[in-house]
Parts: sequence; C-alpha cells; structure tokens
Amino acid sequence: MFLRMFTYFCARHEIPYYGLLMKNIFYILSVVVLIFVFSRCNEMGGICLSNQNAAQVGLYSSYHHGDVDTVLTNLYIAGIGREDSLVYDSATVSDLFLPLSMHRDTTGFIIKVKTLIDTLWFAYSRNLTYVSGDCGMAVEIDVDTVWFTDRFLDSVVIIQPLIRYNENVENIKLYIY
Repeated sequence: MFLRMFTYFCARHEIPYYGLLMKNIFYILSVVVLIFVFSRCNEMGGICLSNQNAAQVGLYSSYHHGDVDTVLTNLYIAGIGREDSLVYDSATVSDLFLPLSMHRDTTGFIIKVKTLIDTLWFAYSRNLTYVSGDCGMAVEIDVDTVWFTDRFLDSVVIIQPLIRYNENVENIKLYIY
C-alpha cells in the first residue's frame, strides 16, 4: 500500500522514485548493519580485551617451608629495551602482571626493591589462536625458560607455561630472599 502511494506521489511530481527508493533502502540497511555490528555481544560479555599478554607471577618467601605469599614494598619494574615500559613504580604488591612482547621471543625486566636491583628474563614461543568472531585472533605465549640475577631473587618455578588470552592463572612462582 505504502509503495503504491509513494509511486503515485513520485510519478505525479515527476520525481525519479526508483533511485530515491534504492538510495533510502541502502542508507537504512547500512544503519541497521552498523547498529547490529556495534551492539553484538560475544561470549566474554560484549568486550574484547587489548590482546595484551602478561605473565602472572606470584611472589613467595624462600625462607619458609612450603609456599608462603610475600609482599614487596617500594617496588620498581621496567621493561628492558622498550620505550614507555614502566610496569610498577613505588608499588606494594604480592603478585605481578608482566607484559610480554608479542613481537619478540624474549622479554626482560629490571626489578628494583629499595637499593637492590635484579633482572628477570622470559624466553618463549608465540602462536596465533582464534578467540571469537568478534575479537578475532590473539597471541598465545608458551614460556620456555625464565632466567634472572640473584641479588634478592632466589628461584623461579614455571607452573603454567601457557599464557592464554583472558585467562587468570598464575604462570610463574618467584621466590624472594
């Protein structure tokens, strides 16, 4: 009914209705598609994370038998050889989130507590993995080796070498003197 009235109106006023109709349909469909794309929710609650992979490191005391959490105060951590790589500055923490490079197979950090300075290095392999249709692909990191200097760091244990997108799992246990 509406189409007939529209056709009659356009013919009476000599308006080329077909082109106008197709243009309007195109705009309406474009808006509907954009609304659909931006309002879709994925299985993670409608958000895609930043594709940032961080090794989750728990801090433990090497003086106790068994795993006893420890806290570091006045902690400074920065990446080695990376611009804008300050991770922690004057922080008090019991666990660390250390962002690993997605462009190299090694990442190093300078760790400073009060006047003591150590370095912590990660060697790993990177693999692309499918996350979802909304988020696309993400880099999955498989930690092979962790080495360090030992001014206040005692030992390292890799407990979960695979670092996956959007996973909250402790990967490394770092024992402190």
